[in-house]
Amino acid sequence: MGKTPVYQVIENDIKEKIKKGELNHGDMIHSENELKDMYSVSRMTVRQALNNLVNEGYLYRHKGKGTFVNNIKIEKKMQGLIGFTEEMRRMNKKVRSRILTFEQISADDEVASKLFLETGEEVYFIERIRYGDDIPVLFERLYIPKRIFKDMNQKIMESSFYEYIENTLNIKISHCVQTLEAKAANPRVAEMLEIQKASPVLYMTRNTFLDRGFPFEYVKAYYRADQYRFIQHSVR
Repeated sequence: MGKTPVYQVIENDIKEKIKKGELNHGDMIHSENELKDMYSVSRMTVRQALNNLVNEGYLYRHKGKGTFVNNIKIEKKMQGLIGFTEEMRRMNKKVRSRILTFEQISADDEVASKLFLETGEEVYFIERIRYGDDIPVLFERLYIPKRIFKDMNQKIMESSFYEYIENTLNIKISHCVQTLEAKAANPRVAEMLEIQKASPVLYMTRNTFLDRGFPFEYVKAYYRADQYRFIQHSVR
């Protein structure tokens, strides 16, 4: 394998500092001349690295002032099944949840169909806001079958539901089926995510299954479009 090009070394160093919190949103990075001296490379090499970081959304330029760290969006990979808590930890972000609603309701036709239940069977209905570094980035409505989780409580949902299933109950999570579309935030969603009404949000539905083949959650999730971007890796 060949040696990593110097411009990529510069890119990776800056990305790593952003991920570790050594560089934060709004911080001005070193000038091209300073970076040229720091890495003992040409100014053209530095410029290539910075251009790539600007194009990828890590940095932005302010004419006449310099180059600054952008507001980095949370990257959610569509091909994996990773919980919110794990996503935030990977990005070194502080994670917390606020439960708005926790109650037992009768499943309507839609929810019953998604969870392989009879219409009218009891499910837990949970509404919660998920925070990354104290910024509300996700508003969720979850439907969970009571027949599978008889001892469900609010404390479990304040942390990681997936970790509870796999580490406490020792049940393996298998796969999920997801849909994703763009929407305008209605008044309630806007209030929960602390954004303007009709702001763009990414609306996802997710049906998640245990390895036994049973669906254990049906989720309607609203992601802040200014904080999230979804990545799909496809192979032909």
